[in-house]
Amino acid sequence: MKTTTLVKILGFSMATLFSAATFAAEMDTVQFESLDQNQDGQLTAEEAARDTAVSENWTTIDKDGSGTVDKAEFSAFETMLKEGGEKKPAE
Repeated sequence: MKTTTLVKILGFSMATLFSAATFAAEMDTVQFESLDQNQDGQLTAEEAARDTAVSENWTTIDKDGSGTVDKAEFSAFETMLKEGGEKKPAE
């Protein structure tokens, strides 16, 4: 295989992986924003109650124990789910 073909395949593979990661991050943001009813950048337990998985895992998601969940905490939880951590209940 020629080096240029290998470089093209490798470049395409990296672009595909980057696109998938970007899409997953955007989906996390969309879900967070749909739950964040007052759009203050924080989820309260009341807002989280609209999603069974978020509500049932509230203490796990709220890492700092502040009583609210920010985008970083929410994203970390979603990443944990994707990596096989806590399981989302069937909806």
